[in-house]
Amino acid sequence: MKLLPALLIVAVSILLTACASVSSTAVFYQPATANYYPPKPSNAIIPILNAAPLRPYFEIGRFAFQTTLGYPFAINSVLYNAHRAGADAVIIKNCQSWTVPYSYLVPPMVGYVPVGGYGGYGGWYGGRCGGWGGGAYGGGVVPVVYPGYAGYSYQNFTGIDARMIIYK
Repeated sequence: MKLLPALLIVAVSILLTACASVSSTAVFYQPATANYYPPKPSNAIIPILNAAPLRPYFEIGRFAFQTTLGYPFAINSVLYNAHRAGADAVIIKNCQSWTVPYSYLVPPMVGYVPVGGYGGYGGWYGGRCGGWGGGAYGGGVVPVVYPGYAGYSYQNFTGIDARMIIYK
């Protein structure tokens, strides 16, 4: 029975992670100019460059952030923000992935295991012989101590620093 709440927590956390949207990364975009450029259509192709282009350009903004959702989410966030900013292209200045170890502690807890049966005909600790929580139906519970434990795991991060540009 104690497993059900744990499974529910895991399921909800997976759903919340799946609900992460690239639109939530808009707060990480910083315009570099006061000029407004109309957004590009969502189906417009915006090239992602790893170096400055040979033709003249003007930087209109910077998009820099870190995520635990991986490289595909980071690139999709760059493209989303480039479309919003009206960029003609994106220059990736830096993109890194790293892992950070962390430790956790699960504290000890007390659970209760049902014993005995209806009418006192089952169970060593229940029934008419007394024991833990005997009661009218002979059922009862026995406290059980579950020891705590410590462990460690790893969290993966992806960081990206991109410049949004328009061609002159």
